[in-house]
Amino acid sequence: MLGAVIGFFNACTHVYTARGVYYRVRKGDSLAGIAKKYRIDLQELAEVNNIENVAEVKEGRSVYIPGVTPSSFARIIEREGQLSQGPRPKKEPPKQKPEVQASVAPGPVIEVDHDRFRWPIEGELSSLFGMRHGRRHDGIDIRAKKGTPVTAAADGEVAYSQRLRGYGNLILVKHDDDFFTVYAHNSVNLVKKGAKIKKGQVISKVGSTGRATGPHLHFEVREGTKSRNPLFFLPKTLYAQKARERGTDYGGPEE
Repeated sequence: MLGAVIGFFNACTHVYTARGVYYRVRKGDSLAGIAKKYRIDLQELAEVNNIENVAEVKEGRSVYIPGVTPSSFARIIEREGQLSQGPRPKKEPPKQKPEVQASVAPGPVIEVDHDRFRWPIEGELSSLFGMRHGRRHDGIDIRAKKGTPVTAAADGEVAYSQRLRGYGNLILVKHDDDFFTVYAHNSVNLVKKGAKIKKGQVISKVGSTGRATGPHLHFEVREGTKSRNPLFFLPKTLYAQKARERGTDYGGPEE
C-alpha cells in the first residue's frame, strides 16, 4: 500500500512540472488567448495562477505558464510575431457598426465548485497552490496551533493513514467522483485505513511532522492523481481572499 500511495503522489509530476516561465500580460491579452497560444489547458492555467475569473487578468500581471521552457517560449513568441520592440499597430475601426448585435456565444469560463468541500480547519493561509520559490506546491498551507482538530472536508473513506516521507503523518481520504483530499504534517492521525468518515468529523490534529517549519495543515485536493487547486473547491473566506490578494510566488523571471 505504501508503494501505491507514493506512486499516487508522484503521478502528479507527469501532469505538472516545475519547468515553466512567467509571462507578463500585455494590453489586449486574455487568459484564454494565453492558454491557446502556449497550448495549455485554460483550467490548468487558471488554477496554477489562482485565477477564478478571466476578468482578473489585468495588463502587467505576471502569469506562470507551466511546462514551457525559455527556449520553447521564445519560439512561440517568435511564431506569434511578438518580438518587435515597437508598439503594436492600431486596429482600424470598423466602417459601420451594426445597430443590432447578434447573440454572442459565452466566452470561456473557469470552473469552480465552492460547495464541494468544507474547510478542514480555520486559519491564515501561509502558502497557496501553484509555484512557491520556484517549485510546485500542490496544496495550500493553513496555519494553526499544534493540536488543533482537523476535520474531514467531505464524506468518504480513509485510503491511507500513516507516515509518508516529506508529508509526515498523512491521511488520504477518497470521496465521490474520484476526488481525494490530503491532510499532512499531522501531530497524530485519529482514523485508520478503511474507516468510513463523515463531513466535519475530526480525523487528526495539526502538527509539524515531516518537512515543516512550524505547525500547520498541508491540504490537497486531487481528482484521480491530478492535483487541483483547493481554493476552487472550498467556500470563499476572508482568509482565502487576503491570501489571493497577497499572491503567491510570482516573483520569478518574466518574459
